[in-house]
Amino acid sequence: MSNEQKIQILRDKRDIINNVSPSFCTAKWLQTTLYLQNGYNHSCHHPSPHKIPEQEVKENPSALHNSNYKKLQRSKMIEGKRPSECQYCWNIEDLDTDYFSDRHYKTADDWAWDRFEEISNINPMSDVVPSYLEVSFSNACNFKCSYCSSEISSKWLEEINQYGPYPTTQGNHNLTWLKDTGRYPYKHSDDNPYITAFWKWFPEVLPKLKVFRITGGEPLMSKDTWKVLDYIIEQQSLSMQIAINSNLCVDDKLIDKLITKIIQLSNIGHTVQIFTSIESTGNKAEYSRYGMDYNLWCKNLDRVLTETSVTVGIMTTINVLSISDFNNFIDLIMEYRVKYNKDFAYNRIPLSVNYLKWPPYLNVSILPAEYKSIISKDILAHCERWLKHYRKEKFARIYLEEWDQIKRLCDYI
Repeated sequence: MSNEQKIQILRDKRDIINNVSPSFCTAKWLQTTLYLQNGYNHSCHHPSPHKIPEQEVKENPSALHNSNYKKLQRSKMIEGKRPSECQYCWNIEDLDTDYFSDRHYKTADDWAWDRFEEISNINPMSDVVPSYLEVSFSNACNFKCSYCSSEISSKWLEEINQYGPYPTTQGNHNLTWLKDTGRYPYKHSDDNPYITAFWKWFPEVLPKLKVFRITGGEPLMSKDTWKVLDYIIEQQSLSMQIAINSNLCVDDKLIDKLITKIIQLSNIGHTVQIFTSIESTGNKAEYSRYGMDYNLWCKNLDRVLTETSVTVGIMTTINVLSISDFNNFIDLIMEYRVKYNKDFAYNRIPLSVNYLKWPPYLNVSILPAEYKSIISKDILAHCERWLKHYRKEKFARIYLEEWDQIKRLCDYI
């Protein structure tokens, strides 16, 4: 199927989605990200996570996904109302009605589309088993990314414990705020009701999952990551996509272990994907993602692509510290596609282009208007050259979905 045909299918699906309601998104029903280190949850990575009351999960472990709060947001979507937490997508759709927002991408994705009729007709207050489950077991991390916070990064927590809070109006760098909002992470040795609920719920969910994803922190530093992968291997469950996020800058022994698990999971029929986050190169990447060793990242990316057959998805969080290096970053991705792609149909290094929404002091919208105009035009001109494989003898190009994301990024800028 050609790239153009894929886009037309997505257009057709968008019409069907919008016929249910102009705010309908099955990710509210079928996708969830659980931060078990503090009991927070969101349906995808764009809305701010919400706290799941302990009592809800003690009475019903499924409330990890089917919280009362989330059910209310589902009701709004069925009624055609826009939940305010989904502003990321509304921003995109209000720029141009022809853009695909992430509610279109997610609802139309393979893991969700076969349940479209079921979800569009279900009572929004009903419990639903997700098709896509993402779990963070711990905030253990060796990075202090500029836009991250101590609830997700143990390195951030160590710094603030040692030096005190950052004087920002956003509370995520203030330990008092973290404690007052229930965001302060449990220690691994603590009795954590959310971890307890997860292990009660997971055996019910596992057979029905299409995608299981592990995030963090840095998941390779969490013992629960290896525990859950071993559990999946032991259960010989139905084949699914297993995705593991990693900054790829951990000890060699953990990369060795990751590669071993990838091979074991692949051998029993699972499709394994690795995801890593970066949006600039060299020193700029190390500056905005404090703790990154850029050369080590490149080395380990090569290892995973060489020693396994998996895809490695590149996730971006475009911000003021990275935007000036975006063209170099695109060229880096093309270099990896030249090296590892064997044809255009199977892309081993897919790219997701996302703008940073939070914290606002790192959002590209704060840049001077003149600079934003110059850089957006420069990005479009540079990236357009890669639409028809800039290197004709190699299988490197920007795909149309990525081009749509780049254009909407520049329009947002």
